[in-house]
Amino acid sequence: MSDYGIFPLICRYKNVIILALAPLVFCPLPILSNTMASHTAYIILVMATFWITEVTSLAVTSLLPLILLPLFGIVKASVVCLEYMRDTNVLLLGGLLIAVAIEEWNVHKRVALKILLFVGAQPRRLMLGFMIVTAFISMWITNTATTAMMTPIMEAVLKELDKYNSTESVNLESSKDFYNHAVIPNNELKSAEPYETKELLTSNSNRNNMRDHEIETGNEMTQSQITIREASTSKIFEVDNIKKRKHKQLCKAMMLCICYAANIGGIGTLTGSAPQLVLKGQMEQIFPKAPAISFIYWFVHAFPLMLVFLVISWIYLQAVFIGIRWKHLSCFYRGCKESSIKGKELYLVMKQQYDALGPVSFAEIEVMLSFLLLVVLWFFREPSIFPGWGSFFKFQYVTDGTPAVLVGFLLFQLPSKAPNKPKRLLSWPRVQKVFPWDVLFLLGAGFALAKACEDSKLSLWLSCQLVGLKVLSPFLIVLIISAMVTFLTEITSNTATAAILLPVLASLAQSVHVHPLYLMLPTTICVSFAFMLPVATPPNAIVFGTGRIMVKDMALAGFGMNILGILLITLSINTWGYSYYDLKNYPTWANSIKSNSSVRCV
Repeated sequence: MSDYGIFPLICRYKNVIILALAPLVFCPLPILSNTMASHTAYIILVMATFWITEVTSLAVTSLLPLILLPLFGIVKASVVCLEYMRDTNVLLLGGLLIAVAIEEWNVHKRVALKILLFVGAQPRRLMLGFMIVTAFISMWITNTATTAMMTPIMEAVLKELDKYNSTESVNLESSKDFYNHAVIPNNELKSAEPYETKELLTSNSNRNNMRDHEIETGNEMTQSQITIREASTSKIFEVDNIKKRKHKQLCKAMMLCICYAANIGGIGTLTGSAPQLVLKGQMEQIFPKAPAISFIYWFVHAFPLMLVFLVISWIYLQAVFIGIRWKHLSCFYRGCKESSIKGKELYLVMKQQYDALGPVSFAEIEVMLSFLLLVVLWFFREPSIFPGWGSFFKFQYVTDGTPAVLVGFLLFQLPSKAPNKPKRLLSWPRVQKVFPWDVLFLLGAGFALAKACEDSKLSLWLSCQLVGLKVLSPFLIVLIISAMVTFLTEITSNTATAAILLPVLASLAQSVHVHPLYLMLPTTICVSFAFMLPVATPPNAIVFGTGRIMVKDMALAGFGMNILGILLITLSINTWGYSYYDLKNYPTWANSIKSNSSVRCV
């Protein structure tokens, strides 16, 4: 009967209901206020609802500006289409091509296993090694692909840990049987500690009954001998349970470190995660006179932040799941040696996986050299401290997208085995199959909505409404925004969240007269801090799918990670970020929004 109730019916057709109701719920906005700004706000609210609820694919929702903006007379169709292939999208295109090549030829797996073999197999060091490798790879390819690659490696390591733990349990069972039948001589009773004897005398009524029966039937064991036997047996039970519990907690920490490191690693480079590219595009569109956010411009601030957060996360996961003492960090000093059976077994597992890859192939060498070439070109285009190679060309004609597409083009031309072999490193059918086109559409939709906010003067209207926040200190504003965004991204797409909020924060920065990056940069980073829920981001879902952790484990650990992330980004933007981006001064280019010249707040 319950299957035919109203609630099951709503659940079954909830996507259809939301698709139909969302446009109707918000339709009073453009009807009552027939302005371009209200029409733009209507489109943004409808799209935000679709993005948050995911009633249809994020990529499909991202196509709506191509339809709605021209129909509402906000932006011409020819102009909207251009927003879907801006310079930032081209940069992402080139970066993703090199990522596809890295995955195609298993370069990432070889690098990961090599680093893990170097780090060692002691569990705490191994956890740090996994986090470093995962974060590093996530800086260059998508966090989803990184997690999908690292999770099976971690699973193989944990299975070996399972075997070792099972072997220890069998040994403990044998010891338990031995103590159950052992008679301890009187002259050894003095070695027993009084508090253990007292505690374990009252351990279990069944054992007491057995002891009484043995005494009544003339068993020659004395009262003290029985007590010691029971103490030994109980202690073995206790040790076995503690070991199993610790092993289970260790597995949880090891699995969570993969998805957390993948999310953290994505903030290290400009191309590591889509929200950074949203910021780059929004800054170029909203503040055309602002300095361009280049690869090196982002890297100098974000990479140290990523490293600090990674180390803090490693310590935090140990504290939550397996406990930590300062002596546990001593394994990084010279005297530490990997001599345990467990460490050797784990090392052999990783060595076998690495050996299975075979010798380094010609294609792998080419992909690694192409990757290094791209990184060098990104770093030295405009290094700031001296003229880069970009200075040999017309000013602002060459961007980070230029070398990205150049290297991407080379990947389609370079042979995979030898110069006389026809097969190339990349083929277009393969790229079509694995390329994340949805990310490109999401970026394009964000740029199209930003363009609509500018042309319709919605950004100016928002700026006027937010002027009341001047009473709050900028530090408090950053803290509030960071907290809001961090927990919001647990239920929304990080790219969509950035696309919606960054234009609003640009207006807010003008209202409170602070540097736009002071508000926009923490938001861009915080949308990647999705640590609490399996549905928050694909890496979380992949790790949750292993069955080794529960939702409550991820939620509890993720809540602490969110708090740490909020505090850390607030600290970084007010310390080295404050100095590096010169955030203490309100820039003249922040007043360059076109709408400011024709409309005033009233």
